[in-house]
Amino acid sequence: MLNHFVAYIRILRPLNCIFVIFAVLFGVYYKNAAHSIFFPLVAGIAAALVSGGGYVINDFYDHPIDLINKNNRVLPSGLIEPARAKKYAFSLFLSGILICIFFQNPWMISLAISNSLLLYIYAMKGKHIHFWGNLMVAFITATTFIFGSLLTNNVTNALFLAICAFFYTTIREMVKDIVDKKGDSIEKAKTLPLLIGDKKTLFLSLIFWIGLTATLIIGYPKFYSEFIMGILLIIISLFLLIDLLALLVNTTRKRASYSVMFMKTHMFIFLIILWMVQ
Repeated sequence: MLNHFVAYIRILRPLNCIFVIFAVLFGVYYKNAAHSIFFPLVAGIAAALVSGGGYVINDFYDHPIDLINKNNRVLPSGLIEPARAKKYAFSLFLSGILICIFFQNPWMISLAISNSLLLYIYAMKGKHIHFWGNLMVAFITATTFIFGSLLTNNVTNALFLAICAFFYTTIREMVKDIVDKKGDSIEKAKTLPLLIGDKKTLFLSLIFWIGLTATLIIGYPKFYSEFIMGILLIIISLFLLIDLLALLVNTTRKRASYSVMFMKTHMFIFLIILWMVQ
């Protein structure tokens, strides 16, 4: 019984859901006057429920691939039946949308519905729509910051965060496709590494690195001082470039897996820096 309960939590990717809540709160409070924590936190929970639904439905459709790539996940381990997982995903989507109705904000409701649909479409077709799947995930991640900002009319400030998140997430998703290439090839998926190769995929990721770096530069002087911009260009832009170039030199599944873990931590550090200097 306890194992099944834990499995229902595990499949939600708790750390990812916490990051979603954090991103929503960031959208609410970044460069913005203080607000009560209750409503932003509820909004964060709503976004986390929608994202959790996305993780679960993605695992449902990726079940055959995960049996090869990640057989330690909940569904391949047999802890939750696939049919139950699908119902669980829809209940999470619905719960997140219903909470948004509580805010009586049509933009938040629309975003919750549209992101639920996009997450479902991505789960079904993401591995077969080439580069569009990567962009779809990046867009959903970026709009998490916008979602929070809609609660406090902080969209202008959150847009900067959203653009950075879009570029960074696109890079991470392309590298993640290198990690998943073995299982994806067996399932005849059409991800970038399978279509154009690992090296070209990494070269393409460098274009999005340029976009991220340009956004950091454009962020001065509205969002931070020249000194902080220098720190961001070194710690965020340069470190990410070094990681991508190292992966380009030694493109292996293990190295790509380390790179994905690095990027998750690295993006969190980026947000902490922005939070501390606002």
